Amino acid sequence: MILQDEALLKRIERFNWVLLVLLTSGGFAFFSRKVALGICVGGMLAIANFFLMKRNLGRALDTRIGGGSRFFYLLKYCLRLVALGVIIAILLIKGWVSPFGMLLGLSIIVIGIVLVGLNEARKLILRGVV
Repeated sequence: MILQDEALLKRIERFNWVLLVLLTSGGFAFFSRKVALGICVGGMLAIANFFLMKRNLGRALDTRIGGGSRFFYLLKYCLRLVALGVIIAILLIKGWVSPFGMLLGLSIIVIGIVLVGLNEARKLILRGVV
């Protein structure tokens, strides 16, 4: 079961990168440079945050290395969230990116999870499992 879960997580991670490229390209094609830059930067921030959260949570729950204390995991989580907020605020206040593009870019993880989940559900329905 763990191998299936890891394979699904890898598919989600790969699809997030594909979605980032497609949405950024669409931003350049149909909107302005600021929108495309917002999508790109927001998506990269979201993907990096997702990766760091996965890595830190994996280390915190790993029983082979003793895991980590919940306090340090929560501290890292809060510091990462504050850093992410500061970066987003600076980008938006300076006007380097579009708020719409940034919002769309930051939503890439959610969109990717939903689309991969719908695809997995479609596969199960076609196989007759559900």
